[in-house]
Amino acid sequence: MRKKHQLAMPLFLATSILSGCSMSPPEAPVQKKLLTSQQVKLSSIEMNVIHEQWWAQFNDPQLTQLINLGFNNNLTLQQAQQKVELASQQIALAEAGNQVKVNLNISAGGFGTNAGSFNLDGAKYSGLGMLLPSFSYQFDFWGKHDAIIAAASNQKKSVQAKQEQAKQIIAASITNSYLYLQSSYQIEKNLNVLLNEIEQQNIVIIKQVKRGLAVPSDELLNQGDIDTLLAQISTEKTHQKLAKNQLALYLGTTPDQLISLVAPTAKPIKPLNSITAVPMSLLERRSDIIASKWLVEMSQQQVTQAKLAYYPDVNLMAVGVVQALTNLNPSRLLIGSATAGTNLPIYDGGVRDANYTSANIKFDSAVLDYNQTVLTAVKQASDAIINLQEAHRQLALSTSAVTHYQDAFELINKRYKRGLISFFEMNAARMLWHKQVIIEVNADAHVLQNQLQLISALGGSYTR
Repeated sequence: MRKKHQLAMPLFLATSILSGCSMSPPEAPVQKKLLTSQQVKLSSIEMNVIHEQWWAQFNDPQLTQLINLGFNNNLTLQQAQQKVELASQQIALAEAGNQVKVNLNISAGGFGTNAGSFNLDGAKYSGLGMLLPSFSYQFDFWGKHDAIIAAASNQKKSVQAKQEQAKQIIAASITNSYLYLQSSYQIEKNLNVLLNEIEQQNIVIIKQVKRGLAVPSDELLNQGDIDTLLAQISTEKTHQKLAKNQLALYLGTTPDQLISLVAPTAKPIKPLNSITAVPMSLLERRSDIIASKWLVEMSQQQVTQAKLAYYPDVNLMAVGVVQALTNLNPSRLLIGSATAGTNLPIYDGGVRDANYTSANIKFDSAVLDYNQTVLTAVKQASDAIINLQEAHRQLALSTSAVTHYQDAFELINKRYKRGLISFFEMNAARMLWHKQVIIEVNADAHVLQNQLQLISALGGSYTR
């Protein structure tokens, strides 16, 4: 009977302790919901980035070379690569947390004793050596480490998607500056053609004024056109220098080192094939959408971690002690022990409750960020489609206007050569024609820019 009472007390204490443990997490709150594919007209959100060299569609070797150099030298991309490497180490650290731990503590020392007095002259000295090997392992019955590893893996995938997004941004930025540069080259070329015509015409006018066949105002008007064209050419050269500076920044180099890579192309870069409709499902491959989705997955694993923190940990530990003394008997001592223990979450002042609530708040925030990213992507793609359609209309009208102005100038020029109209009328028709040519070049460049915006909005080309 006495033995039963002796056993009852420990059992009662153990039961009381276990009942006091907060091993049950609070009720899960209502979490935010991801936008569905039907809501945004996406077929599904894929979890893999599609790597595609969309810039090759422009068929410009210089552009391709510039982008490849940008990928190798751009400082932002180098920082993105370091973040990927850091995320890889976080996975390695998470995986190491569930491994067996083996340690060996080695210590050595000495001491002296004198039973008769505090005088150390007659003391006996002895050396001491000790080895303390230990072994420990934490059982993962609840999947705590699995959740940690999964969260780290999802974070790496998000970082990798952001790295791909950075590459797409750099490629789009380089392409944008390069297209602007080539457009400026084309405008300068057209201005020089017009300038050459007017300078040749100026020689004729000067002779005609001397003969009394033209009035001095014709020469002044012609010289004014020359000055205007020279000012426009100077402006284009300034635009070209600024574009080269911007390209040099993207490539992590200096403008002087880009001379051989930013020459005018033999033929103007033509817009890509026109499209009538773009399936919004292409948005699913956008790197920022994929990165946001992986962050949602990571946040979900962090909620799981916070929930599992309410459950106890079970540890296995084995310790051995080997001790040796040089002058005492027994001179060696060997001790070994093995224990299994558990860490019971009795009371922590509300730490786990706060962590669990915080994890759920972070999850909701990640969901909202994802939804906002998707909606922003839909708007950008829709805007890009509208702008591209309008750019095509403007280009078609500009091309038609060039044809009409050119035909009109040719008719007026024939009448001028016959002496039927004044130089002022002929020159006005010529200037209108060449101005419209420059408008057409700008419209052509505008189509390219809008195609680039649509490609960026869709995370790649128009097709998979």
